[in-house]
Amino acid sequence: MPPKAKHSKKEIIDTAYEMVRKHGIDFLTARSLAAELGTSTAPIFTTFTNIEEVKEAVIDSAKALYKEYLRKGLEQSPPFKGTGLKYIEFAKNEPELFKLLFMQGTNIEVPTHFMPEGDENAPTVLSALKKHHFIEEKKARMLYNHLSVYAHGLAVLYAMGQCIFTMDDVDKMLSEVFNALKETERS
Repeated sequence: MPPKAKHSKKEIIDTAYEMVRKHGIDFLTARSLAAELGTSTAPIFTTFTNIEEVKEAVIDSAKALYKEYLRKGLEQSPPFKGTGLKYIEFAKNEPELFKLLFMQGTNIEVPTHFMPEGDENAPTVLSALKKHHFIEEKKARMLYNHLSVYAHGLAVLYAMGQCIFTMDDVDKMLSEVFNALKETERS
């Protein structure tokens, strides 16, 4: 029978999550986690097979937090703009988690579709856009694509600590781009 874990699975995940929030995913190693827990690496590997398993749990926790931001964005009016603002706010408030979820370049394939389609939240956001603005699928996808790229650029500036815009500026900028794109489509 394996030895009883000195730290619970939740305690290990929570500690790893806080480490990543503060220092980024590259800081998370078995040794750094053990040091933070005040133990050897043995209790970590009693609970987890390897450090990659711990990292996956951290990613799941980061996704859950982002999903909460997204939910709050969908409650705003208009909801599509709210999701963009919350995406940027997530980058501003949680730069290391933002980098973990949205800036880890592991895909070496050339994209063949618009950016947000791979996001598990895309159908919800696209639906909110169509419903609130009474627009058809093709136009909604075009707007979503353009504004996702624009919002991502602003979010990256925040995550990297380089943004000179206030959130009020960002709010106005998203509206201006949305309205310009909406008008351009009619021509």
